[in-house]
Amino acid sequence: MVAVIGLPRRRQRPLRRLGARGTTAVEFAFMAGLLCTLVLTTIDVGRYFADQHAIDYGVAAAARYAAVNSGSATTSSITSKFDAAVSGLLGDAPSFDVAVSFAPDYQVGGNVTVAATYQWNGISPLALIGSRQITAAATMTVVH
Repeated sequence: MVAVIGLPRRRQRPLRRLGARGTTAVEFAFMAGLLCTLVLTTIDVGRYFADQHAIDYGVAAAARYAAVNSGSATTSSITSKFDAAVSGLLGDAPSFDVAVSFAPDYQVGGNVTVAATYQWNGISPLALIGSRQITAAATMTVVH
């Protein structure tokens, strides 16, 4: 007598519930919108702080230039120094409002203040970030 060994039976998968088709696609649609908003908001926050840092650096560089070169520095040369410092970090930056003031006028021991403002616009769909004004100022003592 020969013994016959049978192959093991495969288990059958349980049938899906009726009405469960497409549930994954709907869940993904909800989560994709939230995920995209979160990613864009994170990018916006990073851009905002990078732009703030660039403007801070630009006014500090312009104020340093004005403090050291007060005899030959003009408002246009100080503004161009600011533009050169900012464009190194932001590329071709949009227009900034730059104000330069000496107190008292161009005298050694006096102060020079460089202030800049910039209208920043976000890309995130959240209205909390939207559009903001970035301002920075630096004051230094005139040494030459």
